[in-house]
Amino acid sequence: MRLRTQMLKTTVTSLLAFMFIVLIVLVPRDLNLSLDGYLVVTNYSFDLGQYVTYIRDYFASAVQNGTLGGTRYIGQSSEAAAFEAVGKSLLVIVSALLIGFVLGILKGVLDYKLSKTKFSVLGHWTTWLFQSIPDFFLMLIAQWVLIKHVPAIRYFAVDGWEAFVLPSLLVSIYPIFFIARITSASLLAQEGKLYILLAKAKGLSDRKVVYKHMLRNGIATILTHLSGLLVFILSNLLVVEYYRNYPGAAWRLFQALDFNTFSGTGGNYEPGVIIYIAFSFMVLFMIVQWISHSARKYFDPR
Repeated sequence: MRLRTQMLKTTVTSLLAFMFIVLIVLVPRDLNLSLDGYLVVTNYSFDLGQYVTYIRDYFASAVQNGTLGGTRYIGQSSEAAAFEAVGKSLLVIVSALLIGFVLGILKGVLDYKLSKTKFSVLGHWTTWLFQSIPDFFLMLIAQWVLIKHVPAIRYFAVDGWEAFVLPSLLVSIYPIFFIARITSASLLAQEGKLYILLAKAKGLSDRKVVYKHMLRNGIATILTHLSGLLVFILSNLLVVEYYRNYPGAAWRLFQALDFNTFSGTGGNYEPGVIIYIAFSFMVLFMIVQWISHSARKYFDPR
C-alpha cells in the first residue's frame, strides 16, 4: 500500500473515531428524579429528535460565541482548560515515547544476546515477568517504592525536573518491555537468513551483524507497534497523574467526566473540555501513525 494511501486511511479513521467520541460526549444526560416513599427514583429516557436538536444547538452556540463552553471554574473557557492540561502532559508523553522505544530496543537486543548464553533467564524471563504483571499494578508498585524508600526525590512536585522526568519514567516501564519482546522476536526470526550468514562469512563481528544488519532490517517490524506504544503510555498516564495530583490531560479529562456513583454524571460535566482533549489525543495518535508509516517505508522499501 502506498504511503499516501496509508496516511489518508489513518486520517479518515482517526476523524471518524473522533466524531464518534463527540457523539457520545453530547448524549443528553438529564435524569428525571422522583420520590417513591423514602426512595429517590431516577429515570432516563432518550429521544433521538431531542438529541439531534441538542447537538445542533450546541455547535450553533459554539460558532456564535467562539467557544465550546465554560468549565467548572468561573471565567475559564474549555479551550484554555484543555490545552493547558495537554501542554503539561505533552512533554511527558513525548519523553515516554522516546524512552520506551530506545530502552525497549536495547533491552530486546540484550534479551537476544543473553538467549545464547547461560544467563538467558536474565533476558527473556525478566521481560516475560514484567509483561505478565498488569501495567497499572507496575505503576502502583513503582510509585510506592519511590514515595516510601526514596524520600530525597520530590515525587509530588509539579515543577522542576521531577514534574516530567518521573512521570515519563513511570509510564514507560511497561512499554519498554513491550518493545523489548518485539525486538527480540524480530532478531530471532532473522537467524539463519542468507544475508546474516553472508555477513558473518565476511568476518563481521556479532555486534556489527546485530546492529548494522539484523536491527536495521527488523526496525520496520518494531515501528509498526509505535501506535500501540502510545496507547500504553496514554492508558498509564491517568494512574500517574491521578496519584501525583498532577493537572495534566488525563487528570483533567477524568475531572471533566465528573463521574458520580449515584447519577453517573455529576453537575460539573464539561463536554467542551472532553472534546478538546480527545481531539488533542487524536491528533497525537495520528501523527505517531504517520511517523510509523513513513519510517517503515524508509527502512523497508517493500
